[in-house]
Amino acid sequence: MFPPKSSLNPVERKRKTERLSLTMMMMITTQNAFWILLIFSISMASASTIPSLGGPGIGTNYGRYSSNLGAPEIGINYGRYGSNLPPPEALPSLVTSLSIKHVKTFDMDPRITTSFANTGISLSLCIPNDKIPILSTNLSEADSIIRTFILPYHKTTIITSISVGNEVSLLPQFTPHLVSAVVNFHRAIKRYRLHKKIKVTTTHSLAILSRRFPPSTARFHNSIGESVLKPLVRFLQRTKSPLMVNVYPYLAYKQSFPSIPLDFALFQPVNGSKRRMYRDPYSGVAYTNLFDIMMDSVDSAVKALGLPKIPVVVSEIGWPSSGDPGEVAASLENARVFNQRLVEHLRRGEKKVTVYIFALFDEDQKTGATVEKHWGLLYGNGSRKYDLNISPPV
Repeated sequence: MFPPKSSLNPVERKRKTERLSLTMMMMITTQNAFWILLIFSISMASASTIPSLGGPGIGTNYGRYSSNLGAPEIGINYGRYGSNLPPPEALPSLVTSLSIKHVKTFDMDPRITTSFANTGISLSLCIPNDKIPILSTNLSEADSIIRTFILPYHKTTIITSISVGNEVSLLPQFTPHLVSAVVNFHRAIKRYRLHKKIKVTTTHSLAILSRRFPPSTARFHNSIGESVLKPLVRFLQRTKSPLMVNVYPYLAYKQSFPSIPLDFALFQPVNGSKRRMYRDPYSGVAYTNLFDIMMDSVDSAVKALGLPKIPVVVSEIGWPSSGDPGEVAASLENARVFNQRLVEHLRRGEKKVTVYIFALFDEDQKTGATVEKHWGLLYGNGSRKYDLNISPPV
């Protein structure tokens, strides 16, 4: 059995990735330039009001490569770096109480898979990163994983996707093996005729972008664009699987503090008398929040590879409810506002995007800054931190 794993916290993962090489240092420089330009542009436009939020050109690009669902799907990430978390058997009732029907895990623990049997709640599972090299060359390893972690459970538990690793696209020990590992695992699962039911993909951080701004000019890193992401996206398109990307407006806001307006990161109220706006000078698309800009950056980078549309799933997104002294934006109220407005924003959009909120629980065993422990909708003991209405309108 794979040892229980969760995600590394978002801040820690990003920092580790960005320290890898000179390429990563160049990425940081480019991203700083992005925020400087964005800050200037928002500041210039912040005094403007948007006359009609329903008018053409207002956020019309974001979700261009969405899954085109009849309604946006809201899921939740289940991480396990907590000392007092409820047992897996308690998860279905807690998830149901939030009106959520989709759960994304960071491992393939049979105890968790079993706990969701016959509940109508779907699971997105994850193969540990350290399995990637052997999966790239050894089909029997993929077959072993399927026989151990999928076949005994898929008839009673809804398994919709499997991520081969988590945020490894820029890690040199995994990059050369990633595409082959994903393809091989898909070949193995196809042998059991489960490939239409269970999609095979991998999860990326937004660090795969070397350029994010303006969003219509976004590009993937040259080091992985042609060699990794292009063949990977082609595979995902061919198998009708989603491109999964972790999108964190809070981290972008924190990196730019205090220059990016907080309300721009938190989704401004739709009925506000004045709303800040940034207009992409090349596409003409107007943006009223940071999330749409980040989404369109991914879409444009895919297009820049010369590839057609692909479903994009936001595999992680959220806002922390607490942090170290001075991190005033990490608050209970801001977390509630962000997640509630995210849900409302997705339900209003023309194009539908699937998102997995990070996370179900606070995780007090995460290392690093205080903020890394407080991303949950629930406290570690399972009690609610704030009210959140995820139920679709009747």
